[in-house]
Amino acid sequence: MKNNIFLTSDGATVIHDLVKHFDFENKKKVLFVETSGETHDGDKPWIDNAKKKMKQLGFNLIDYIITDKTESEIGEALYTVDIVYVAGGDSAYLLYQSQKNNFAEIVKKFIENGGIYIGQSAGSIVAGPNISSLYKPKNNQYFKKLNSFDGYGLVDFIIVPHFGREDKKEIFFKHRFQNMYSEKYKFILLTDRQYIRIQEDGMYKIEEV
Repeated sequence: MKNNIFLTSDGATVIHDLVKHFDFENKKKVLFVETSGETHDGDKPWIDNAKKKMKQLGFNLIDYIITDKTESEIGEALYTVDIVYVAGGDSAYLLYQSQKNNFAEIVKKFIENGGIYIGQSAGSIVAGPNISSLYKPKNNQYFKKLNSFDGYGLVDFIIVPHFGREDKKEIFFKHRFQNMYSEKYKFILLTDRQYIRIQEDGMYKIEEV
C-alpha cells in the first residue's frame, strides 16, 4: 500500500516530477479534494495553481469537497478514480471534516486497493500520526472541535511544509519549532521544491526538483 503515497509541500511545483513514479498513462483520473481551502476567503492560488498544472499534464480532475458527505458517498466517489489529491489549506478544518465521515479509513482502503494518495501541505500534514504540533492559534475554533489530534496514520512521520519560505518564517520561529522540539514524533521539513515518495519497501525518499 505505502508505495502509493506521495506527500508534497506545493503540489504545483513538483507534480511534473512526481508522475514519473507511477503508471501515469493509466492513472489520470483524480478526485481533487479541496476541503481544507473552504475556510479561506478570496483567491486560493495554491489550489488554483495545482489544478492548472495537473490539467496541463493531462489529469482528469473531479473537484470535490468532503464536507457534509457521507462515508458511502465518499467511497463511491473514490471508486471512480485512480488518485485522490488532498489539497492544502487549514489542516485542523480538514481533519475536523474527516472525522465526521471516517475519511481516513476510506482513504486507507482506497490505497490498499491500488489507489494513489497525493497530499499537498495540509493534505500532507494530516497523512501523519498527529497534527497538534503544527497548531496555529488562529485555527483554535477547529482544534477545539476535534475528537482527537490523530491524523490519518498513512505514514509514521509528520510533514512540515513550506520550510524556507520568507512568508512562513515567523510561524516557524515563533510557533512550530517550539512545538516540534520533542522526541515523540518524527518530523520532515519540506521546501516547496521537495516531496516525499513512499517506496515499495516502506522506506521513504525525499525527492527534489
